[in-house]
Amino acid sequence: MPGGCGISEDGISLFLPAFNEEENVEYMVSKAESVLNRIAGGNWEILVVDDGSTDSTAEITKSMSRKDSRIRLVSHNGNLGFGRAVRTGIENSSKNWIFYTDCDGQFDLDELELVWARRAEADIVSGYRRRRKDPATRLGYSLLWNTLTMMMFLRGFKDVDSSFKLYRSSIFKILKPQSTCGVIDFEILTLARDMGFRVIQLPVSHYQRRAGTVSFESVRSGFIAFVKLGPILEMFMQLVAFRFRSWRGTVR
Repeated sequence: MPGGCGISEDGISLFLPAFNEEENVEYMVSKAESVLNRIAGGNWEILVVDDGSTDSTAEITKSMSRKDSRIRLVSHNGNLGFGRAVRTGIENSSKNWIFYTDCDGQFDLDELELVWARRAEADIVSGYRRRRKDPATRLGYSLLWNTLTMMMFLRGFKDVDSSFKLYRSSIFKILKPQSTCGVIDFEILTLARDMGFRVIQLPVSHYQRRAGTVSFESVRSGFIAFVKLGPILEMFMQLVAFRFRSWRGTVR
């Protein structure tokens, strides 16, 4: 059924991977409620995937859940990584469409309506940032990452790690991502493309982080942001592992 404005028979699960996002989670959930009511009527759920937060992220989510049972908290016992949080969100979603975005407010959730309107054309609608509002060094990291993925797999996508994606949930009956870090976005897109699923990409807006800090950055000041060495090495190793699984034909 073509989407857009108004009530739809399609249900949607929206999940937010969150690690120490107490300053953002209430705002993001409230904003998501407003958007989901417009595009899906009452046929929605919101999941906050708490990846071992040490702040009040879980408590704030529980408080919102008591007011509306469609808001759910799914918690990890520790900080298992961004990719594992995405997989947990997918595994715990119950609707026939799944959408996820970051919990830091860098994306405009109102633009989910534009993505939702294109779902009949695709199995994955992936947003890419038209003007990324990050420090220059982070833009450099992103360029290198996108280039590396393209070189290793001979094909690529625009802005592979942009966290603004809508999935048809049925694809995950076949597609089983294994990454536990930021490789997850590229892994899902690549597996979907190679399995013949339809992937379309749309430009979306991007803003500075609404509040809080980026957990995998060691320094952020003005145009400078240095990413910790550990997460970079982890992403590289998991990308190499995914490449080898692809060659061996053991990625499904």
